[in-house]
Order: sequence, then structure tokens, then C-alpha cells
Amino acid sequence: MQKKEELLENLTEMMSEAHNQSELYLPGNFWKTYEKNILKEIKNNDISKFRSWPGGTGTGSIHSFGGGEKDLTRVFGRNFHPFDIKYLKIDNNFFVEKYNSLINKLINFIPFFSFFTIRSAEARKYFFSRTKLYQETLYELIFNLDKELLQISDSNFGNPLGIYKNDKFYTTEFLNKLRYINTIKKNTDLNKIETVVELGAGIGLLASCFLKLKKNIKYIIIDIPPTILFSEYYLRNLGYKVFGHKELKENKDMSLSEILKDFQVCVLPSWKLDLLKDYKCDLFINIESFQEMEKEQSLNYINIIKNSISNYIYLRNNIDGHHKARKSGDFGVLNPTNKSDIENHLLKTFKIKYSQSKNNFYETLFEKK
Repeated sequence: MQKKEELLENLTEMMSEAHNQSELYLPGNFWKTYEKNILKEIKNNDISKFRSWPGGTGTGSIHSFGGGEKDLTRVFGRNFHPFDIKYLKIDNNFFVEKYNSLINKLINFIPFFSFFTIRSAEARKYFFSRTKLYQETLYELIFNLDKELLQISDSNFGNPLGIYKNDKFYTTEFLNKLRYINTIKKNTDLNKIETVVELGAGIGLLASCFLKLKKNIKYIIIDIPPTILFSEYYLRNLGYKVFGHKELKENKDMSLSEILKDFQVCVLPSWKLDLLKDYKCDLFINIESFQEMEKEQSLNYINIIKNSISNYIYLRNNIDGHHKARKSGDFGVLNPTNKSDIENHLLKTFKIKYSQSKNNFYETLFEKK
């Protein structure tokens, strides 16, 4: 297992290298608000338990990119939040019983109210119980759809909150990833997918799903620091052979073809995206990442990636992009990317094979014409 000191050293080098890159490949306004917090969280917490850091209630920066179990207000929307006791009864929970009605009303008017109230001990107890309920429900939903997915399960590395079913371990985030794979699986021929590239992979959880489902698949992750640190750390500790920061530093002139001959996983900083130009991948994935970028950034990625994808593109993002910031430095995106922006850049060379929109999100699978 990599030590925290080594991870921080790698991160310092990456951040230093990032300063010399184009703004198109660096954190936009949205991610700049998280950057410093993530660095503090790494320094102040046990890295081996990163999936259960204090942000486990949705208040930590790591949970902004799928590092742990999310606040259920973000999973279900405003009508399903940690203090809605009609779904789950907790005995002797005075806090929830006494204040549930008031909190319900407050959350309807102040969506971020749960951000503060979730910190109390009773609220945290309730949150963890509700998370387990959600996991149970999601488990039943997914595995009623596709029995093959029963063959794979999450790892408890990182000390996440989860449930055991038939001696297999599952977390909310892992089950969500299986839900996305289910859509891909139903609308593609997985046997023809040998190489996947994911932009904005969080801790690498979706990558781990694919790697478990298809043993010979090659997986490429493109991301920004500091989040890229976690996917490399996580996948290495699951036992996969990862080409990461250290390998890139020692082999700067290697092509992607050469890298994937010896490594199953390749984790690259965003400014190394040009390595894809001379390589053809079968599937490109972006989940809730384009929505967090400035429009010029996301469209730059799309224009480079679309020429490197042979078969499919799977996207899941907010229809109108993320919350619009009023000014630079405020939380949100200054110039959000919406669904039409993406489609206008893809439909000349790709066609829509599957698409649905729900709760302000779109989920679309494009196929090469």
C-alpha cells in the first residue's frame, strides 16, 4: 500500500506540472472551490480509510467525485432526505422524532439545510440507516434487471459503508455504477468492447466494475489533479497493474499502444489527452463530469475524443449543466455545458442509440455512424 507521504509527493509534482498547462485542461471554476479542501482532507485523514472520511454524510470534498456514500438528498432529490422518517423508523431517535416536521419544511425552502444538520450525531445515525435502506432497494432493483452483474461486487478497501448480500459487499456508489453498466450492456455488444476511456473517473469505481466484469479489458482514465490521485491509489490497491504518475514520469515518450501492452489500467492527467489521438478506443464514458466544466473545456475534450472512439459514447450529466456561478470564485460553473451543446458536436459522426431524461439528468448512448 502506498504511504500518504508518497501520495502527497506525487500530488505536489502533478500540481506543479499543471501550472504550465492550458486552462482547457485544468480545474474550472467549479473544481477550484474544491481543490484546497481536498488537499486538506488528504493531509488530515487516514488515506487507507478515504471512503469513510467525515465527508461520508455528503459534507466532504471527496464525495463530490464519488469517493464515498453520498447524502441521500443528492441521490433522491429534495423529496427524499435524511430526516424523512416515513420510509424508516428508528426507535428512541428523539432528535428525528421531535424535529422531523420542522426540518422537512426547512429543506423544502433551503435545499442545502441538510448540509449543516447532517453533522449532528443523531442525524448521522439516521443517515447511515437510510443509506443502508437505499442500498437494499437499489440492490433489488439492479439485480432484478441483470443477473450477470451478481458476479461482481465492491471492495471494502477504503473502509466504505456498505451491505453484504450472498457474501458479497456492495456500496451505494458501486450499485449506481452497475446501474450505468446495465444501460451500456443492454444497448451494446460488450464482447466488442476491449478498451474503455473514462474522463472524470472519481476514485475509479466504474473502472473496477468493468475490470471485474471483463477480465481482459483495458481501461484508460483521464482526470485532473488532485482527484486523479485517488483512482490511481484505489485501483493499485485492488491489485491491478496501473500505469500512473511514477510510470509516466519515467516513460514520457511511450505511446498509448506501448503502455497498454504491459498495463491493464492507464491513469493520465488531463493535459495528456493527446495520447489518444493515435489510438482507437471502443467506448468513451463521462458521468456527471462535463456538467462541472466550463463549456470551452468540455467541448475541447469532446472534439479530441470523438475522433478516437470507434464504437460508443456513454454520457450521463445534468441537462442544463451544473449550477451557474454568479461570478468567478463562487460555487458553480460560469458557463455551463448543456445537453444540446454536446449533441451538436457529436451528431455529425455519431447517432443516438439510447436516450432518456429524468430528474434534470440525461443518459445517452451514442453509436458511431
